Amino acid sequence: MAKFKNKYIILVAGVLLLAVAGVFIAKKFIVNENIYTVHSGSFELALSTKGEIQGKNAVLINMPDILRKRELRLYQLQIKDLIAEGTVVKKGDWVATLDAATITQQIQRNSQDLEQARAELKDAQIDSTIQLTNLREELEEFNYDLEYKKLELEQSKYESTAYQRKKQTEYNKTLRMMEQKRRDLELTRLNLKTRIQRIEARFDRYSRHDQMLKEGMVACRVMAPKDGIILYAKRWNGTKLQVGDNVDIWRPAIATLPDMSVLVSETYVQEIDITKIALGDSVLITIDALPDKQYTGVISKIANIGQELAGYDTKVFRVLIDLDKKDDAIKPAMTTDNKIILKKLDDTIKIPREYLLGDSKTNYVLIKKEGKIWKKEVVPGYDNDNEVTIVSGLDEKDKIYTIVPADLDSIPFYKG
Repeated sequence: MAKFKNKYIILVAGVLLLAVAGVFIAKKFIVNENIYTVHSGSFELALSTKGEIQGKNAVLINMPDILRKRELRLYQLQIKDLIAEGTVVKKGDWVATLDAATITQQIQRNSQDLEQARAELKDAQIDSTIQLTNLREELEEFNYDLEYKKLELEQSKYESTAYQRKKQTEYNKTLRMMEQKRRDLELTRLNLKTRIQRIEARFDRYSRHDQMLKEGMVACRVMAPKDGIILYAKRWNGTKLQVGDNVDIWRPAIATLPDMSVLVSETYVQEIDITKIALGDSVLITIDALPDKQYTGVISKIANIGQELAGYDTKVFRVLIDLDKKDDAIKPAMTTDNKIILKKLDDTIKIPREYLLGDSKTNYVLIKKEGKIWKKEVVPGYDNDNEVTIVSGLDEKDKIYTIVPADLDSIPFYKG
């Protein structure tokens, strides 16, 4: 009985010993789990944007030049049909059809004006011929009369002086009348010529306009200027053109043929972030369609003027990122994730963002010193989504408590 009792005591003592050891180990594990050891390392400050693959140099397929002439007054035309985006085309292949209804209406109105001008021109030419013929005939009659008056004047030398003066007066009068008729003929000729030129100018204007409109009708069928892959142009708000949209003389682009020998990612940076980036900044690029690959690039162009695009609350600036290498697997219009490296530091003290406490005046962390928990004031530097650099206040291997206690306000600042 005594032997059994001793075994029971030993068993209970062993269980208690194991329990105490378990509590100690668990406490030590939990404490370690709630402590972060400060260390140094590399730090990146980056700006992430979405983009789209384009060719750096692209041939624009615009609303044809003939349709943009101001004489036609075709300020905008609707896209009736459009080739599928991504289609490979050859030079001269059909790309889009523009609505020619407005041109047809103009042709009808202009034809009426043209016919009226043609009739007026014909009438003016006939009238000019008749008037000038009559004046020439009258002048010819005066010429015969003058010859007759001249003969009478010559024969009057055998007559009295009074008779001679009479014949001289008649001759001079006929001569003056003939000169007047000659001036009338020249003046009438000039007036008729001016009138005909004015009508001819109007007729020529309507004729040229008719020719331009007919050329415009043909140009409404837009063709590819060279070989390439079709990408739709974008509207003012950044969305791509589609059937039913309008193109106009101010934004004439219908599509582009990108030159894929030099690749860029076209992206947009919000107004609040645009001052953070600069030409030449490095960029890490991943393509959604090629998730296993990563590319590098640099910012090559930043727009000077912001614009309003759908999906953004503020103005955005167009940014082009040149890819460092070409890859045949990359196709135009593939979407990209761009990580613009704003700052890169090596061997700097950093901690997770959530361990930095404080307010607008004071920043601190919770550390263990002299067996107690203290608030330690720190000066933070750069920060990103996950980490913050510490300019002063922490050293490597310092221990930071990661759990904020309920009595945080009562914890004093460490002065050492």
